[in-house]
Amino acid sequence: MRELYHIMVFWLCLMAFAACEVEFDFKKLDGDPLFLLDGVVKSEPYSLSTSNFQMYLYAVPSAAGEREFSEEARCTLKVYRNSELIDTKDYITIQSFFGLIADEYPVKPGDEVLVTAESAGFPTASSRTVIPQAPPAVEASFSMSGDNLNIRFSFEDDADTDDAYAVCFRTISSRYRPDDAAMGTTLDLSFGNSSESSLPDSGPFDVTWEDGYRYYGIFDDSFNGRRKEFEVTAPFSFPSGDEKSYFRIELQRISPERLRYEIACNDKSSNVLGFIGLAPVTFAYTNVSGGSGCFSSGNSGYTDWTEVVSE
Repeated sequence: MRELYHIMVFWLCLMAFAACEVEFDFKKLDGDPLFLLDGVVKSEPYSLSTSNFQMYLYAVPSAAGEREFSEEARCTLKVYRNSELIDTKDYITIQSFFGLIADEYPVKPGDEVLVTAESAGFPTASSRTVIPQAPPAVEASFSMSGDNLNIRFSFEDDADTDDAYAVCFRTISSRYRPDDAAMGTTLDLSFGNSSESSLPDSGPFDVTWEDGYRYYGIFDDSFNGRRKEFEVTAPFSFPSGDEKSYFRIELQRISPERLRYEIACNDKSSNVLGFIGLAPVTFAYTNVSGGSGCFSSGNSGYTDWTEVVSE
């Protein structure tokens, strides 16, 4: 019986090993490198004549071709508004990371913005997005409970659009009420007894990501064109000295591809089992043709800066 037991364990181990085996086929890999774009163009209520453009551009070597880029290699980034070329940047380095590409363009809600990235030896990467309309007004209230700020807010969805939303909770310390254009810093929400703002399961929201500030995204499917209420909690501390604390909410109407991309990136980064054969491998969503990444748009609105009063 003992020998039979060992034989059964041996065969079970072999079956488990076979189930974990991952086969890679390199024969069909493309020999061309590609560009990865991660950018957004966003309208702000304090700058109605222009919109902010920000993008990171990465040159990704091919798995089957050359792994190095020459020091002289450059990428040309072109920006179009409603099919009209409005900017050309032909100085973006490829061998070394160029950094943030930032600019301002005269675009407004309803305009289509197209970007293309071109360089010798690369397929042309292109992506387009349409600037959303202004976001709905937010009704908000908040109160302190111990060391936490309890936040209640609501807004009404536009049933005629398929846009998504991104919420950012902002705070600032000042002796006087801040200017409307002041950005402040962001608050990370708490869910349950711990802060889980970096996880995909972010309370009542569909996904959270950081882009200089912490954003919490939600699709409009659950609204059905109606008003939806939220109640969340954030750890909060008051400044020392005679400064006061102020709080407000940014609501951004965004193109839904940004949420799809951030969700796919979270799924892929947590998909460890997929790479050892125990789960299907999830590949990131992209709206970039001829490349990878995401190019999206947004339109922001803000509540007023309101002083936070301790209990």
